[in-house]
Amino acid sequence: MPMVKSLLQRINNTPTKLFAAAFSAAALTLSATQLWAGPTPADLSESPFALTSQMLEEWQDGDLIVFVRHLERCSRVDAACMDDQASGITERSTAVGLGMREQFSKLGLEKTDMYSSPLTRTSQTSSLLFAEPIANQDFLYQCNKDFVKDAIATKTPGRNLVLVTHSSCMDEVNGSLAYAEVDYNYGAAVFLNVESTTKQDIIGFIDNDDWLQTLTPRS
Repeated sequence: MPMVKSLLQRINNTPTKLFAAAFSAAALTLSATQLWAGPTPADLSESPFALTSQMLEEWQDGDLIVFVRHLERCSRVDAACMDDQASGITERSTAVGLGMREQFSKLGLEKTDMYSSPLTRTSQTSSLLFAEPIANQDFLYQCNKDFVKDAIATKTPGRNLVLVTHSSCMDEVNGSLAYAEVDYNYGAAVFLNVESTTKQDIIGFIDNDDWLQTLTPRS
């Protein structure tokens, strides 16, 4: 029996006990993170069509800001670069961008203003999404803590605003509005309802290959 008691004492004084304590602390941290994480923006392609209908209604009213992440970054993959510019997007993104142009055209751009980050990858993306050249705004690549405020200040009442930007700026959108972080794909479009001057809500997002599915009425 003294031998068993001695063994238990050694176990209690070994790194096993320290590991158990560390594991418990990590579990508590994870639980707290999950508890305080905000809601995740809805993927409109997988959500009830009523949410898409809301987005379309707000679009008609000119109450939306749409944040669009640039298309596939050429420096991150082994693929041909558009216009041979390594700092831009991939050549294979051209078809994706032109497909998105068609969808934005279907939404109607008569009362929509568009701006782009001045960096090569966003400028190339905007040239595909829209038939006409669009102006640049520096805040669309700076991605500072006032990003959402700057976006709202740029919007004209009664007109939608489409901003071609970067993933870090879209992280600022989620963070500023207390939404959970989302790893948005290249070309993802996030729809922000700014009808209220005091509270803004993300209606949801559309991945670049989900537009047709999202806009097709379904039960």
